[in-house]
Amino acid sequence: MPEEIPFGEIPPEVLEKFARLQQRETERVRRFCHVRAPISLEMQGQRVVAVGSRIFWSPKWKTFHDFLVGYLTTVMGSEWGDAELKKPLLERHPILQWYHGVCVLQQQTVKEAGQVYLATATGPVIAFMSLAYDLYTLEHHALFQRRMLTRLKHRDQFQGARYETYVCAAFVRAGFDLVLEDETDTETSHCEFVATHKQTGSTYSVEAKSRHRPGYLGQAGAPRPLQEIKAEISRLLRRALRKQANHDRVVFIDVNVPPIDRAGMESEFLPSVASEVDRLREGGSGEAPYPPAFIFFTNHPYHYVGTDAPDPGHSVLFTGLNIPEFKVGAGDPYRKYPAIKELFNSVLNHTNMPENFEI
Repeated sequence: MPEEIPFGEIPPEVLEKFARLQQRETERVRRFCHVRAPISLEMQGQRVVAVGSRIFWSPKWKTFHDFLVGYLTTVMGSEWGDAELKKPLLERHPILQWYHGVCVLQQQTVKEAGQVYLATATGPVIAFMSLAYDLYTLEHHALFQRRMLTRLKHRDQFQGARYETYVCAAFVRAGFDLVLEDETDTETSHCEFVATHKQTGSTYSVEAKSRHRPGYLGQAGAPRPLQEIKAEISRLLRRALRKQANHDRVVFIDVNVPPIDRAGMESEFLPSVASEVDRLREGGSGEAPYPPAFIFFTNHPYHYVGTDAPDPGHSVLFTGLNIPEFKVGAGDPYRKYPAIKELFNSVLNHTNMPENFEI
């Protein structure tokens, strides 16, 4: 049996080490929320990383970003990736177009192989790395699905699968346990997954929808001029609200519009989305009221900028539909829904990924 040491007899140096570890963990959660810390070590000249039940290694990984590039290329498969790389750039799968942006930045930045350099991330680089980090997050929490990987490889299914991957990872980061629904079940109506907040035990049915645009994110057709792209999310939101939900409902909508002018915060999508939600609150003639829902409208416009353009950032708009606590003058709406508050804060603030393995 292990011997129990009274607290007062613990050596000061041991207490100091525990305090440093606790401080480091607090800082890690503050920066990256509830994603499990990387499991990694250096062994015989290799950087070894454990992700879920799998082990990855390479002698070239100096940073966590290096690992993410290698992780995504390995997960997607070299045979599939090599076939895409043989195509002209504009005909490649979006992931390989983003990978081209990663290679361009590396060529512009890295002057000596094996050394670490700093660079301003471009839109395509952030798009590639964010997908890699979201897939890593899911696999690191035993939520990786081969079917999701298959969908990601198909151009016509990529956009929806990518957004579902993001939403799942966002809930993991916010401290939720997930149970994924059976996507092969086409006979019954159901949401994407069920999420239970670890701290409060609150459970939610989650649905994710992404607005498709011709010519973007693998969608067929000619792209429209950026100034003509409008939010127009009512149809998607109505479809999401019609899904069968066994718990309080959370809906994520990818509005998929060009970047906001941050200097003046000018964007059609903000007032347009607010107006469309207001119309749903009022309901149509003869329509049954829409069910209550927490609604997150997100926009990650990486694909609207060029290879050399900096990361355009992301936007989030959150509201409650037919939830009394979210009516004007109702007071603090989060008092009854602390799990939703943590989710909103995490979606807003936990968009970065680790730079190093020891965090």
